[in-house]
This record gives sequence, C-alpha cells and structure tokens, in this order.
Amino acid sequence: MKKNYFFLLMAAVVCCLSLSVTSCKDDDKDNNGGQSEEQQEQTLEQQDLANARFAVLDQLADVDTLQENFLSETFEPGIGMPDGDDESTRIVTTNTMEMAAERFANIVDANIDENTPSYTWTDEKMGSMTYTKGDGTTAWATVDVKIKQVRGLQKIIFRSPEMGDENASLKGRAYYRFGDIIHRQNYYKKNGSDIGTTQEYWVCVRPAFGPEGKDDSHWATVYKLSHNNYIEKQGGGDNLYIPTKLGEDKEHMQNLAEMLYAMLFPEQWEENVLTNIDNKKMKMFGDFKIKNEPYHNKYFWQNVCVGWDNFEDEDVNEYWQDRKKKDMWHLIFNASKEEMKKEISENGLHLLYTGYSWVKEKDLKCQLWQAKYTNGTGVKSNMHNVEYTKPTGSFKGSTFDCRLMGGKLDNYSGFFNNDGKMRWTVRFATGKELTQSGKKYSPKEKIPGTWAVYRYYYNVDRANGKDLSKDPEIPIPLF
Repeated sequence: MKKNYFFLLMAAVVCCLSLSVTSCKDDDKDNNGGQSEEQQEQTLEQQDLANARFAVLDQLADVDTLQENFLSETFEPGIGMPDGDDESTRIVTTNTMEMAAERFANIVDANIDENTPSYTWTDEKMGSMTYTKGDGTTAWATVDVKIKQVRGLQKIIFRSPEMGDENASLKGRAYYRFGDIIHRQNYYKKNGSDIGTTQEYWVCVRPAFGPEGKDDSHWATVYKLSHNNYIEKQGGGDNLYIPTKLGEDKEHMQNLAEMLYAMLFPEQWEENVLTNIDNKKMKMFGDFKIKNEPYHNKYFWQNVCVGWDNFEDEDVNEYWQDRKKKDMWHLIFNASKEEMKKEISENGLHLLYTGYSWVKEKDLKCQLWQAKYTNGTGVKSNMHNVEYTKPTGSFKGSTFDCRLMGGKLDNYSGFFNNDGKMRWTVRFATGKELTQSGKKYSPKEKIPGTWAVYRYYYNVDRANGKDLSKDPEIPIPLF
C-alpha cells in the first residue's frame, strides 16, 4: 500500500540544513532568534524536493514500508501490470495518447502533452526517466526508467488493449465495481515493529473492467487516518494532529470527485457525458471510452446511491462511534447524503493530499496541499474543474485534528479561516497494493486480507454477481 514514511527523513534534512547553513551576520537571524527569511525559503525548498521525490517513488513502486533513509532502499515495481513474464516492463493500459502523456506528467510533475516528442526527467538522488512519444500503433508512449530505488523497473509502456496481447485483459465481470467499500486493518510501526492497528475503509474509485482493458482496481480512503499518516504536536496546550505521508494521485482524486457527482446527481452526470459525446476532450473516469457509458449509466449510479443509503452491517457497528445514522455516507465521509449533495453543489470537493511543510515551526505556521474539484460546463462538467493550491495558515489558537474531518468542522476549520467548507485527507492504493502480503491479487476475486462492507454484486445486484464469467451487464433500476 502507498504508505509514505518519509517525514523522518524530512526532519533530518531540516535539522542538517539548520546546522550547516549558518550565517555569521547578525541580520541573518530574525528578532526572535529563529531562521532568516532566506533560510526559511531554503528549508521549504528542501521539504518540497523531498515531497517531489517521494511522489515519484510512490507512483512507480509497490511501497509498503519506508524507513527514514528511503532513498537508500530498493522496492519492487508497482506501476501497471507486467508485460507477460517480464516484471521489468510494465504495461499501463491507456486508451489515448493524450492520457499517456498526462499520466507520465502526473508522475514527474512535468508540463508535457500528447504533442511532446520526448522528455527526460532527472534527479541526482534517484536517477532518470525518458518519455518518448510512440507511433500510435504499437504504443502511445514508452518510458525508459533508470531509478536506483526501483532497479527492477526498466520500461513503462502506455498502450491500449488492441496494441498488445488482448488475451491478457480481464474477461467477464470483475469482483468489485465503482463504489464498493472494503475494510482492512492497517498495522502501524515504531522502530520497525508493529505496535498497533487502525481500521481502514477503502472505496473503489476505478474498478478493473474488461472492455477498457483494466486489470487492476484503484481505491481511495478518506476515513479516519491511521497512525502512519499524521504527526502529533503540542500547540497552545492542545494536541495538533497534522497529516503526513498521504501521497499524490491526481488521476484518482479526479475519479473520486466524478464518482461522487455521479452517485449524487446521476441524471445530470449522464446528460453531461452524452451531451459532450463527440468532444474528444471530454473525459469519463480518466480514459474510459464514452461508448461504454451504458455499463455505468444513470441507473447504475442510482442503484449504488440507494445501496449506500440503506446499508447497515452489525459487524461494523463498533466503528460507527455513536453516529446517529449508520449508512455508508456517514461511515466514509462523516456526513449525511444531503450534506454531501449540498457540499458538492455549493463548495465542491476539497481534498488534502501529500502532507505538510513547516513555514515557521516555532510559530506553528504550516503549508498543506489541497485539490478543489467543482462542476463546470462542457468538458469541465462532472467535477472536471480542478484547482491545486498550497494553503498556508497557523495552528495557533485553533484546534487541528486531521484524524476525523468531513462534517467535523470544529476539528480543522480554524486553519482555513472558518470558511465553512468540508475537507478530507485522501490516500490511494491499487487492489494489488491492498492485497495481504504473500497473497496473489485477482480482479475476479476478493482482495486477500480485506472483507467487503458493501459490494454491488452482493448487496445490490446479487443475481448478476453470481456468475462473473458472463459479460458485463447493462444496469437497470433495482430500487
């Protein structure tokens, strides 16, 4: 799973910087004896560089546990699926050249598009990757990889199922669908040893799907953070809980936003897709083909929404924390469906990712990472209007507890000037990454080491879930 245990390294970097970059001039110190503005900027630059390095590794490797010296470790490839028996070459099934360029750009934070012939990313501590535009017949693009921390990865190929071995694609129906929710226990560590567990709930934001050549599933969690994903700090007599090691996955943050809109406004979602069906720039869950929209039509989203509304499981009662309403909305987002509809309509979806950087630690001044998704028009409809920001604020005089957000505004709104907008920390993982260590992942089966809280093919449409060898069905209203 994508657990980003690198902030111990960050602390070391900051400490070394403060010791080594010391000026003999009196005016290099501020009036309080702290860092000068120039030193603060250098510290932030070092923090941002470490964040960027982790973001690359997080998206390339099968990362489970990171030590403070993670740049000295090696990891197995995690991106895409192996090219047959060749684990060093990974296939990322992609339906357009535009999406191939976008996916690589998201990994290295580069300004490239489908017209870019070649681009090389380098980092002195990690290595290099060279992106090359493909011929559009055998591949959309290829990436030659030379990363010291992922020595087993040599090449990434972005191609459609038709460009490769179609027999490798999923046949029939996958075990999970959009909106399915699974539970797992996340072990947290101290000094390399397991010292406890946290209950986690993961939502499928992009399932495996044969007609698109997708053989792996992608999951998001906005539920209460585990011990691995926050730091605790004293501030004004109160404990502060600040997010860390969240990772970055812009493609699936977008998918989460679109999925919520489809569930809450299914008729409008479908109308937006079909109205823009001839516009090649219109996206539906990344690069899903709009011709496959009937498999995920408005009836499907209506069914999922009602399934979330009505579902209650005695096995998870101990984790509801005395909430009055025991539905999936409260469990996942700590808010009711009506509150979520109002939030999405009026404020959009605010997600906190990556983690934090101190701007001025002694003053509790901090920077966070935020993505805001709103519903636009045309190709920006269905929540495809996005704004990435790095909000800065102070924790002084206010509560900040990222362990439970959403409807619990008192836990965090002071940092955001009490603007009344809900926010959630978000992490992502593939089905393969969520699979229990030593077990094999299959899109046709339950993910080992997890159990389903809600599953469409069991809790909503059990009849069509009995035989997964059949082709995907066109959903009809079930409620």
